[in-house]
Amino acid sequence: MAKARNGKGAKEANANEEKIDLEAMLRARMSEFSPSEQSLAAYMLDNIQTLPFETGSSIAQAVGVSEMTVSRFVRGLGFENLRDLKNRLRVTVAEKDSDIDDYMARFQMRDGRQQVLQESLRLELDAIVKAYALTTTEIWDEAACALAKARTVYVVGFQASKGLAMDFASRLLWARPNVIFVDNATGTFGEIITADPKQSLVVMVDTAAYAARGIKLAEKLKAMEMPLVIVTDKFSHWAFAYTRFVFEAHTHVKTFWDSTASLSAVLNLMIDAVATKLGPKAKRNFAMMSDMGSLFGEFVGGSYLRRKD
Repeated sequence: MAKARNGKGAKEANANEEKIDLEAMLRARMSEFSPSEQSLAAYMLDNIQTLPFETGSSIAQAVGVSEMTVSRFVRGLGFENLRDLKNRLRVTVAEKDSDIDDYMARFQMRDGRQQVLQESLRLELDAIVKAYALTTTEIWDEAACALAKARTVYVVGFQASKGLAMDFASRLLWARPNVIFVDNATGTFGEIITADPKQSLVVMVDTAAYAARGIKLAEKLKAMEMPLVIVTDKFSHWAFAYTRFVFEAHTHVKTFWDSTASLSAVLNLMIDAVATKLGPKAKRNFAMMSDMGSLFGEFVGGSYLRRKD
């Protein structure tokens, strides 16, 4: 019996050692990869759930590279081979799935779409979990520091993402001053282009299909060396060409429109991170905004605006 227990314990220990965060690993090195490696990384990021069932041949065919390139890439990530990567990834994927099983068990629908919406809920919850996971990365902390230190923060959003950007700008203003949502009424983004790159930062929110204006603005900001934070989805990894501060969220949840819940979570967590960095300054700024709201008779819930938590 002792031998059996030891064997089981060893097995559990090995399973714990095998857990990996492939997504974080690939994101951290994206800018270092060659074009073909970036294509491989993008494919893996988009297909993490099914990657354990892929072969070197199927990956190579999907990306348009050779099997040898796939093998070299996997070894370059620190794995012995593709089998090693898949085995370790299976443990991680299985564990993440079990984390939300209790939520799934509580979900019931009265019509025939129960199974479809259960899968949608699973994807939605997983997307929120992954949004929170972004806060544990070094690049997140760097972005939060930059947002807290910049003299002026400009926020832009396009098409269906415009509302998310406006909400982010209006709520970030309660944590720190000088936050400006740029509606681009002139068609020139003059407010941003004429700003001091050393004192300013731009937050861009955009999702597929991506706005042509957004790409052009990102190119201009890169040439100006103005800090840029991009919050987007995971359908394309275009944003890494313009900035290190890229935060991609999962939006595909098998509903009529892709969900923006995870994007909202990322933006809300970003405001919280900035407020945490600013500490007492953020609290004083919040109090000042509350006073202005009272002065103009803007709000009814005064007690909410004065809460201590």
